Amino acid sequence: MAKELACRKCKTLTTEKVCPNCGSTELSEEWSGLVIIINPEKSQVARTLGITKQGRYALKVG
Repeated sequence: MAKELACRKCKTLTTEKVCPNCGSTELSEEWSGLVIIINPEKSQVARTLGITKQGRYALKVG
């Protein structure tokens, strides 16, 4: 199983070498917390975190 990495710029979780959300290659193995956004338009959590796309995000990236 591939290790999940978190993008240092947008905090998206991925198993790829490039962030599918913002295209960054600055990924980290050190992250904690997980939030899954299904409908960012209706989610107060998404608004608070500044998330505009559906997906899995880390809360803290090291």
